[in-house]
Amino acid sequence: MPAEARGPRLLTVHGADRGVGWAMRAANGRQLAVGARSYRGEAELSTAIRQLLIERAALRCTVGQSEARLWVWTAYLPPRSTRPGAEEAEPIARSARGYLRRDQCQGGVDSFLAALQALGRELRRTGPGDRWSW
Repeated sequence: MPAEARGPRLLTVHGADRGVGWAMRAANGRQLAVGARSYRGEAELSTAIRQLLIERAALRCTVGQSEARLWVWTAYLPPRSTRPGAEEAEPIARSARGYLRRDQCQGGVDSFLAALQALGRELRRTGPGDRWSW
C-alpha cells in the first residue's frame, strides 16, 4: 500500500437535502467524526474544512450524554477565530457514534484531534494535490 493511502482521510458526504458534508475515517476505515452541519456546495465545504485544519489547535471539545444515554462529543471553533462574523462558538464536528462509557468517548475525541494533526502535517508535506480537493 503506498504511503499516501495510509492515515486518516476526509470524505465528502452527500445529504438528502442536496447539501454536502464530511466524514473522517481512520486508517483502518473506522469512522472517527462527522461534520456538525451540511453545506450548500463543494466550495462552502472546502472553506469549512480548510478552516477546521487551520484552527485545529483552538478547537474546544465537549463531552456529554445524548437522549439515548450514550456518550457523545462535539468540537467547536472558538469565537476568537479568524472567521468573519464569528461571535460565538460554532459546532464544526461531532462524534460519528455514541459510546457506552465516558472514557471511550474521550478516546474518540483524542483520536479525532490526532487525526486532524496528521491531516495537517500531510497537507503541509504534500501540498493540496489530488487528494486535497479543498
